[in-house]
Amino acid sequence: MRVSVIIPCRNGERVITDSIRSALEQSEPPLEVIVVDDASTDSTAQAARRAGARVLSTGDRRNAGGARNVGVEAAAGDVYAFLDADVVAPSDWLARVRSAFEADPDIVAVGGRVRNGRPGLFGDLDLFLNHSEWIDERRAATRGLIPTLAVAYRRSAVGPARFVETNLGEDASFSAAVLERAGGKLWYDPGILMTHRHERLDRATFWRRQIDCGRTIYRTRVLHDRPGRVLVRFPPLLFLFPHLWIVLARLLRSRYALRAVALFPWLVAGEIARIQGFLGARRQYKRSGGFETSQLEEVEA
Repeated sequence: MRVSVIIPCRNGERVITDSIRSALEQSEPPLEVIVVDDASTDSTAQAARRAGARVLSTGDRRNAGGARNVGVEAAAGDVYAFLDADVVAPSDWLARVRSAFEADPDIVAVGGRVRNGRPGLFGDLDLFLNHSEWIDERRAATRGLIPTLAVAYRRSAVGPARFVETNLGEDASFSAAVLERAGGKLWYDPGILMTHRHERLDRATFWRRQIDCGRTIYRTRVLHDRPGRVLVRFPPLLFLFPHLWIVLARLLRSRYALRAVALFPWLVAGEIARIQGFLGARRQYKRSGGFETSQLEEVEA
């Protein structure tokens, strides 16, 4: 298995070195590690080169989706392993990917469990509200989506599919395109434990991030047959807080019950921000009759 690790990055000089190191120090080393610098205004490119990565540039800003496309076009491997700049992979990541691909030819992508690498209020909230589907440590299973903060795809399954050049739901659109083209399944392996070291977390960023998540939910449910699509037709259902109850159920199953109770007011606030983003995206979509480029850009967070 020849793996190209592709890391999109914008203004990530403080975290990119650890991400690259984790990719290079795999028990089964990758063929290459490609960092795509998305018009950074800091020293991301220099830090990535010092860490041992091949560095490409988008020129103008193309968001995470566009940066990954640049990496895909340049990659030589038969597996595309997407890793975010603020994520540290375990040393057996690629070995477990190989095992999954060899065990089942229907598996087109493999992802793993996410843990919070920035302990504290906002790190926990980011994990629970945005990644609760990928915190279950009990069993491997198929998933409807694997986030691109850390996921490996067979090149043969990807083919000509590419990411929407946005930070809003580009992973859902990409996985849908791959599955429509190649069929198969997305595999969740909880034995792959990814550490998400989200570095830009404070009260204001938390609120903006949840608004962007709400916008993402609207966009992906309009474009794809994803769970919760009924909310597009009946948005008042949002005020029953369906996502909140799903998150709480996942936290209970994952033994986070006490933390869920302590964070409950913040979780409610996050859901309110998501509703705000969903309804705002809906208004923009209805007004313009489609998704404009400006609607696909996300506050840097």
